[in-house]
Amino acid sequence: MSLAHGPSATNSDGVRRRELGHIHQGKTALQWSDEDYRFHLRNLTGKSSAAELDAAGRRVVLAHMASLGYTSSAAKFRVFDQAEKIKWLWRKIDEAGGLRDPSPSALLAFVGRTTGMGVSDVKFLPTLEASKVIEALKAMLDRAKTARL
Repeated sequence: MSLAHGPSATNSDGVRRRELGHIHQGKTALQWSDEDYRFHLRNLTGKSSAAELDAAGRRVVLAHMASLGYTSSAAKFRVFDQAEKIKWLWRKIDEAGGLRDPSPSALLAFVGRTTGMGVSDVKFLPTLEASKVIEALKAMLDRAKTARL
């Protein structure tokens, strides 16, 4: 498998897009003209476009914007990892009345049935298997909510 197409490449691509979005939001929030924006980029990184920035360059620009008072909405946003999402969905299904046994061991048994592999904690699930579990849990939650109506 080529590293350029693996999960980490996809993740870093998402991080890049998100950081570029924050840079452009910062430009707007700080009311920079295009000329101001290019001046800051060149002064900080030597580049004239955010698209040319590597991860370190994006961090420099975002830190500079933060020093000028810009705070992105991402500063308040906490990413759910897959294990947290699985546990959250399990709790929501229980709250909706869709579980006979809401225990952590019952969750692990469900994960084993869904993926065909046993794990001691959902945090050890590979990404693909965790995605399968998440989709199955979403379907269960939808059924539990519909049954309550």
